Amino acid sequence: MRIAHISDVHCNYGTDFNNKVYERAVKILNKVDADIVFISGDLTTDGLITEYEYAEEKLKEIEGKLVIVPGNHDERNLGWKLFPEFFGETDFIHTYDETNLIGLASSEPDKDNGRLGRGRHKLIEQGIRKNDKMTIIGFHHHVVPVPNSGRETNIIDDAGETLDIILKNKVPLVLMGHRHVPWAVKIHKTLLVNAGTFSCNRTRARFGNTFNIIDINDDKIEVTVVNIGKEKQKKMIEFDFEEGSCKNRYYDSNIDI
Repeated sequence: MRIAHISDVHCNYGTDFNNKVYERAVKILNKVDADIVFISGDLTTDGLITEYEYAEEKLKEIEGKLVIVPGNHDERNLGWKLFPEFFGETDFIHTYDETNLIGLASSEPDKDNGRLGRGRHKLIEQGIRKNDKMTIIGFHHHVVPVPNSGRETNIIDDAGETLDIILKNKVPLVLMGHRHVPWAVKIHKTLLVNAGTFSCNRTRARFGNTFNIIDINDDKIEVTVVNIGKEKQKKMIEFDFEEGSCKNRYYDSNIDI
């Protein structure tokens, strides 16, 4: 199974959205041949209806099956009422041939920080119990601090309880966004993966605009970061979730993955 993981599109008519970068990114993305394109939030900048309309139109350029959860920017200005109109349910369990994908809305209206809450924790456990397929979880905010993303203020309020459920149930993959930095780390038997920003001008240092390609085989997950401006790919992490072993380019400088 191949998942294209994009995040933080930030469609608007101001300075946030870079349409030139977006067009280039979509051309690269459409060649990836992903089974699913998972978008982990912030399709808009201010949650305005004009931005939702713009985002809806721009996302039509992406080929393949889109699966979307909202981000904190999408919740602004009553945008939380608009998201279901344009992009469907915000909390869901989708079942595919090999996996269950649990999508969750971690954002709250007019707040930058997020929270899942007991109801979504129950949905996670329901998705895990649904059948014997692999479980993947996706939401916008992150459950551990992300390096190179500035002062940490936006971990979800119930990160401890959320992380406990994820680790206790040995969920192999969690997809997140929010901080505009591509990053991945293994904790216990879970791989936590952040996507950078797909098309926002607010990039950090030299990370640029990026998205992730996630390849899932019988017992292995490989995450590759695509640099949109340079049109180059670099494998970020390789995780054998059966053995629990992991190779991480960020922290294992002498390995070749």
